[in-house]
Amino acid sequence: MSKSFSGELRQRSARIWRAIDGHPFLSELHAGSLPMNRFTNFILQDYVYLLDFAQVLCLGGAKSPNLEILELFCRHALGAVEVERSFHASFGKSLGLTRKQLDAVPKGPRTQAYIDHLQSVARGGTLAELVAAVLPCYWIYGETGKRLYKGRPSKPKIYREWIETYAGEAFWAPVREQIALLDRLAASASAVEKRRMTELFILSSRYEYLFWEQAYRLESWPV
Repeated sequence: MSKSFSGELRQRSARIWRAIDGHPFLSELHAGSLPMNRFTNFILQDYVYLLDFAQVLCLGGAKSPNLEILELFCRHALGAVEVERSFHASFGKSLGLTRKQLDAVPKGPRTQAYIDHLQSVARGGTLAELVAAVLPCYWIYGETGKRLYKGRPSKPKIYREWIETYAGEAFWAPVREQIALLDRLAASASAVEKRRMTELFILSSRYEYLFWEQAYRLESWPV
């Protein structure tokens, strides 16, 4: 039986995904030893990223050829907004941050670059290309949560809750939907479009690595 296109993309980006698995941010998070200021940096950047990510998903809905796919993107965009409203606001409260402080957070350099990449694909690419570009955000977080779930730390509580969220079925259900949609769209894609999908999937995977790196190194704009 031939490998699915999503499986091929994952194989092509395996080196990047292994680097993510071994990143000290995640290793220390799993051990419960990650300094809280690094986790706070990550939560703040993820918070400001999610609004733009939801808008990218809305543009995916606008490209949808039928009501089924439109409904999927609308539901996923709403889910991203709800995560921003509740999940991250809850984490922000645990970290002593108000909603006003969260909304005032500037995008870091890697966050801005990642969002610019996704928005460019959302505006100028095909639906299949857009799905390939957004899928690593879904899939990598799901795989990370599932991998870290075993042996997750009891303290601090906020680290355990973060891991449990991404390991859970509520998060994995939309991950599987996007993987299935990618394979469905790839079935009718041209060779040129598949090559572009591969390039976008790999680039987004690299941005995912850089997002962890930004949080761990507490990076901000130098000037």
